[in-house]
Amino acid sequence: MTLTQQQRDLIFGTLLGDANLQTFSNGRTWRYRALHKSEHQVYLLHKYAVLETLCGPETKPSESATLDSRTNKTYKRWSFNTLVHPSLKFYANMFYTYEPNTKKWVKNVPLNVEKFLTPAALAYLYMDDGSLKWKGKSNAMRICTESFSAEDVKRLQNALKNKYGIVTTTVNKAPGKRITIPEKSSEAFRKLIQPHLVECMMYKVSDGNKGCLGC
Repeated sequence: MTLTQQQRDLIFGTLLGDANLQTFSNGRTWRYRALHKSEHQVYLLHKYAVLETLCGPETKPSESATLDSRTNKTYKRWSFNTLVHPSLKFYANMFYTYEPNTKKWVKNVPLNVEKFLTPAALAYLYMDDGSLKWKGKSNAMRICTESFSAEDVKRLQNALKNKYGIVTTTVNKAPGKRITIPEKSSEAFRKLIQPHLVECMMYKVSDGNKGCLGC
């Protein structure tokens, strides 16, 4: 089955964000997994609707509760997995490398990120991991990229600059670096991703007046 363009954009963009691919066959086959807090249920259901053709009757979205022993609080989350699908190996080969020392698959920013970073894919990345930097004080935004290596973050910055002319900066945020979209780039960034935003996630995007879209 051939993936639609929307499916390709969602998979690529969210793998730069919160989503991940899982393998239970030492990298031979893969499935896609999405997980969000209950407040983002509508966004997760949007993802499921786009990827439903990759899912089976037993892989519908479901809610679960997890007790955090550090805070003694229970957190509710929504999630779903696709079935194993041949098309997902294409993305696994781009995003994942196997680390023999830890015996784990590590997610990286693909070397050819610029080729696949469409405006829609960028919107999915931002909806997953973006936020306003200082609501009421600035139009700047940020993308939580600190789980990637410094080299990966720089590769993503270069793609934004080379492909769309969007200049970004970084700030240190353990364990890595977080991308900042400064005031001077915020309008161009907003115009690029706005047509592809899911309505419930517009609150993350600056409106140009130091507020947020949909607020």
